[in-house]
Amino acid sequence: MPAPHSLLPPLLAQIDALIAAEKYQEVAETYAAFVKEHATTSYLASEPIPFKLSVAFSNKYGSSATTTFTLRNTTWASDVKGALKAGPADFAALVAKYEAEVAEIAKSVKKVA
Repeated sequence: MPAPHSLLPPLLAQIDALIAAEKYQEVAETYAAFVKEHATTSYLASEPIPFKLSVAFSNKYGSSATTTFTLRNTTWASDVKGALKAGPADFAALVAKYEAEVAEIAKSVKKVA
């Protein structure tokens, strides 16, 4: 009997759409609901989210600003995952704070991409 397919790809596709729509609280709500139902997937479900945010910020503000932000905030990915697990309001607030920081950096750095 073949193994059932992972439920992670549809979750991550949904998270991509929510990030693109800047619905950060809903990202955390979707994650929490999924992990509640599939507790053993917590790590695999949370691990790509900082990268997905980085891609979204790069697309919106440029890769130079995003890279500068990540170099200045070396624990940002861990902080994002911690906020994700703390709850939707914490996650949305932290992502909004980080996005504002990237936007501010974007005003002063040369955009490469």
